Amino acid sequence: MGRYWLGLGSNLGDREKNLALAAGMLARTRGVKVRCHSSLYESAPVGPPQPEYLNAVLEVDCALSPCDLLAVCKAIERELGRKPGPRWGPRPVDVDLLLAEDIVAEPQLQVPHLELHKRAFALAPLCEVAPDAVHPVLHRGLKAILDDLGDQGVRRVGELYVEL
Repeated sequence: MGRYWLGLGSNLGDREKNLALAAGMLARTRGVKVRCHSSLYESAPVGPPQPEYLNAVLEVDCALSPCDLLAVCKAIERELGRKPGPRWGPRPVDVDLLLAEDIVAEPQLQVPHLELHKRAFALAPLCEVAPDAVHPVLHRGLKAILDDLGDQGVRRVGELYVEL
């Protein structure tokens, strides 16, 4: 069983409900146990003009392989209405594998997420649930990386409610 930190994001529709639904679906997935989750954070989008995002992070224990967990995440995105579109475009839900206990390097999956160290919207909720985590490639604490980035306009806005 491995431990993973998953980033959730939404900027279309009922953003809070979308994140809660995605988190609940993950919690009910065979082989996935949600250990904890962050608060909700709001941030400006990366990419083309679009609505602001709500973001959160889940810490999970998972008996699935990293690629199988990624497949579950992509299936949840589709089930909640995500359609193919422009890179960094708006979406009802996005579920990313941000960090794992071990480095994962496979053709379709890189963990830690390749952009993690550049994104306060992912680091802020991640540091809330894993304050002592270290970036396994950069060998720096995530909190120190976030401090260097600054908040990038990311702000805590509430609580994520997850049906377990």
